[in-house]
Parts: sequence; C-alpha cells; structure tokens
Amino acid sequence: MLLTREEMTLHHDVPRFSIEQDRETILRALSHLFYGEVGAIKIGQWVTKAPDLEGMWEIVKQTRDETRHANIFRRLLQRYGVAPDAALVGDMADLHGVISHTWEEMLFESMVVGEGLALALIYFYHDVIADPPIRRGLRRVIHDEESHVEYGERKIKEYVARQPELRGQLLTIQEALVQHYSGLITGQTPADPLEELIAGFPMTIIQMHLIRLQRMGLL
Repeated sequence: MLLTREEMTLHHDVPRFSIEQDRETILRALSHLFYGEVGAIKIGQWVTKAPDLEGMWEIVKQTRDETRHANIFRRLLQRYGVAPDAALVGDMADLHGVISHTWEEMLFESMVVGEGLALALIYFYHDVIADPPIRRGLRRVIHDEESHVEYGERKIKEYVARQPELRGQLLTIQEALVQHYSGLITGQTPADPLEELIAGFPMTIIQMHLIRLQRMGLL
C-alpha cells in the first residue's frame, strides 16, 4: 500500500476498551462492522463487468473476503452471547451508496476511497479494543482489506497512465465521496465513548486519503 500502517494509525496509546468494562460499546461496534461487511458484499455484482480475468478474479476474491469478514464479526458477537443489532441497520444504509458507473470509477470508489477510509477505522478498532479474540479477528480482516486497497491503488495508477483524462473524472468523484463519508460520521450524535473518539477523526482520515491520492499521482 502507498500508506504505511503507522501513517494510518489514529490511536497511539494502550487499548482502552474491553468487554469486561465496555460491553455494550464494543458490541455496538461489532454490529456496525458486521453490517458494513454485509453491505460490501454487493461488490460481487461487478464480476460480469470486469474487463479481464484478473479483474474478475479480484471481484470474486473480494466478495469472498467480505463474506468471511461478516462471518468473523457474527461469530464474535455470538461469542459474547448476542446477535447483530438489527436496530443499527439504518445507521449503515447509506454507507455503500454507489455513485460510480464504470469499472475504473468502481475500483476507485470501492477499493481506494471506501476501503482506504474503512481500513483506517479498522486499524483504530484494533488499537483501542483490548480483548484478544476481537483483536485476532480484526487482524484477519485487516490483512484482506490491505490487499483490496493495494489492488485498487495499483490498477488506478495503471489506468490513469493509459488514460490521462481519467484523472479529472476520478477527482470529481472523490470530492463527492469524501463529503459523503465524512458526513456519515459528523452527521450523527455519538452513542458511546468509542463513537465520540471516532467523531473527532474525520479531518485526520481525510488527510490520509489525500496523501494516498498524492502518492497515486492524482493530486
């Protein structure tokens, strides 16, 4: 990836949340993560629009990965005796609003912007939650998500090198996407201390995103 783990780290202290003391807060976070991964599975619809076998394989791989991630979070919730909180479905309804129309736009929207921003938050969850089973599950998710972002970065750089006019098109899309994702965070009243922490990070995460675009040669 074009950003290192350290560059994408939001929490530099010891983990501060645990199931023993922050049960409802952590279970709410796991439910959000579960529904986020369920929503991400719909990327599978792009498999028939892939321009080549490499693209088809990547979409199949990512669909499989997102399904596995949803199962990881579902099993973690089961470990602590609960099911995903259906009341949170509405919170995630707008998370995967698609504005892309072409293959290149989809890769940029999903794997560069969407997965890139999500990865910073998943790193954050890993770093602030103390419980080993959750941290192990998050590390498994992180490994896959890093590969998705790396693929998106690499392919978009290739496409823009061949089609310089694509650069302006993608930058127009990214402005709408950044507003969309930052609005999802800042537009809701934090429900617990973990969400309060996240609400303080939108500008930091957006700055990470802009550094990624610079290193991709888009800015």
